[in-house]
Amino acid sequence: MRTYVNPDSTRDSAAVLDNPPPAGVVVVPNGGFPEPPPGAPVRVVRTEHEECGGETRVRLPGPLPAVAVRRVVCQACAQAYDVRGVEEVGVVEGPPPSRHGWIRDPHSRGFRILSLGLGAALVIGALALIQGGSDSGSDPVATPASPTPAGDGAAGGTRADRSANLIRQSSFSLALPPGWQRTDPPRGATFAAAAPGNQADATLWVTNDPKLSFAAFQAESLENLRSLAGSAEIVDQATGPSADDTVVTLAADAPPGSPAYEVTLRASGPYRYYLATTLHPDAGSAATGGVSLIQKSFVPTGTGS
Repeated sequence: MRTYVNPDSTRDSAAVLDNPPPAGVVVVPNGGFPEPPPGAPVRVVRTEHEECGGETRVRLPGPLPAVAVRRVVCQACAQAYDVRGVEEVGVVEGPPPSRHGWIRDPHSRGFRILSLGLGAALVIGALALIQGGSDSGSDPVATPASPTPAGDGAAGGTRADRSANLIRQSSFSLALPPGWQRTDPPRGATFAAAAPGNQADATLWVTNDPKLSFAAFQAESLENLRSLAGSAEIVDQATGPSADDTVVTLAADAPPGSPAYEVTLRASGPYRYYLATTLHPDAGSAATGGVSLIQKSFVPTGTGS
């Protein structure tokens, strides 16, 4: 159950500190974390610094779990410290639709595009921040352990790893869910990974073709999915002012007992991205959540420069 709090009470975290910072101490906003995108639900958590007794409140994007806060900058003494415990204060709902244009309207297509891009960037940025800004290809990031129902375990009954990996390559970034393992991508693909027990998988194709319009890319992708799954349709589309701002989701009409196929189409500069995910019919909640994490955290970064 979510607890909703007054947004005004969390707007300025320094205002809720029991002990104001001493003179000369520069307070780092939001504990050093990037601010969530405007209009989206915000998760507010608090943590105490044992050395100085100060309290720091951090605003996170709604989908990011409280356990992601592992190291913050104290708002009382401005010292970074490792967090030993985090208390969730509540969730702040975004503001209602406004008359002042798409940028203030959470239900507009433009706002959805902006929120998707900012949300994915914040997830990637927050994960990197938590790890101290490492530039390695895959950085472990703590994520909450979910209850594992029957059938959710990995092959052989082994316990899945509880940390996600931040995958950063020259043309894309994404978060690899807990327990997922990278696999050899099929011919022509750039990236592939599978869930424990092969209950789900993801494959990314990246094509450098500046002459391929997004409309033509979408038509080709529909045909590819149709040939694989027997059907294909556009289930979600957020159209922006350019191809780089457009996100299209395709899905097959899978009959009961068949794998569920989804494809996310993106563009960045001359690159076209085809992110395909498969969820098998016996997949549990962990595999389903893993597919969602990959889709939401995927950020195209190829510009051709």
